[in-house]
Amino acid sequence: MTYHQVLVSQALCGAGLTTLGIAAHLRLRLHSSCVWVPGEGPAACEARHLDLRVRLYDESLASCSASKWRTFLGNLQFMSRLRSHGRSLVHVQSPSVYRLLLPALLFSRSSFAVHVHIEEDLETLQWAFRRPPELIITCARFLSDYVRRALPEHFRETQWIEAVPTGVDTATFSPGKKIEAKQRVGAPISTPLALVLANLSPHKGQETAIRAVAILKGLGISLTCWLAGSERGGSASYTTRLKTLIEELGVGDRIRLLGYRDDVAELLRAADFFLLPSTREGLPRSILEAQATKVPVLAAPTAGIPEVVIDGETGFLIEADDAPGYAHRIRSVLENPALCQRVVEQAYGQTRNEFSWQVHCERILSLYDSLTDRDGVRRSRRATPSRVTT
Repeated sequence: MTYHQVLVSQALCGAGLTTLGIAAHLRLRLHSSCVWVPGEGPAACEARHLDLRVRLYDESLASCSASKWRTFLGNLQFMSRLRSHGRSLVHVQSPSVYRLLLPALLFSRSSFAVHVHIEEDLETLQWAFRRPPELIITCARFLSDYVRRALPEHFRETQWIEAVPTGVDTATFSPGKKIEAKQRVGAPISTPLALVLANLSPHKGQETAIRAVAILKGLGISLTCWLAGSERGGSASYTTRLKTLIEELGVGDRIRLLGYRDDVAELLRAADFFLLPSTREGLPRSILEAQATKVPVLAAPTAGIPEVVIDGETGFLIEADDAPGYAHRIRSVLENPALCQRVVEQAYGQTRNEFSWQVHCERILSLYDSLTDRDGVRRSRRATPSRVTT
């Protein structure tokens, strides 16, 4: 059996890193594993760095704008290469890519599952799951009911949907000596550091973070804010928009755009706050990484975030566009270190007990086993002639 992980972007994001981690876990368990990427880029580089087998597929299959002819040829090539691996299980990391790959998956006679990592709009899910796979995996509990509502009515009661919360590698993401971490990454030692760790995109809330810093500056409170992440798609329009806002608000001395970073664990160890004022999510891996590093999380009550951030207990929930709310919460936490300590300790314990990487991988592998067992039973029934009694 070969396990295929189909990524949906050349770039690296939380979902992509999680997927590569599953592939690496399969390899450590001595399973044959293959990672499919729509072209060269950071995702393919990271997969090779992890010593994973990488296959490139036509990037048209990761885009709904491709012509029908190109999509057909891409499916033909994908199916042919899949069948060369023999018995396979294919885990597609996006409903849209699943829909575009569906002909290849059906004719390859593979077992296949689809992962929903984010709250897609309902129309996209309805289009993608017009013919649903046997197994749909969601990254958060709230997504299970949402996805079920998007299915054709005759599938809603019987569709197999499993929620497997995102996992965090607690060996990599762990607390450390903050001053030493600040020195290593070049952060100011005497000023609190707020970190936003996300691709630069309007729905991730970087503008709210910038406005919060400006409010704190007006209150005479020192805070440095670093925005780690790059803009996808080769455009720099949103990056330019952020730079303009920083200049307009006069906080260029307090905010840095770091671009893509591969030292995320070290940045978190240096941070005093983690911010994610996002309007659209699944269950962000970055929040769990911050909690595992004992960094207080301030985030919007979006999607699956309230499943891991309980306001005042394992973090703080503030609406995504409430810049004054973020500013005042940062101020209150700075003035109440005992509250901060209690929250980070509770979040740390929850993350290690309930959201460890080991638990996540074992749940995924258990679902793979169940899926292949079901498919094996069905194939055996089709291959066995019916007995006719007289």
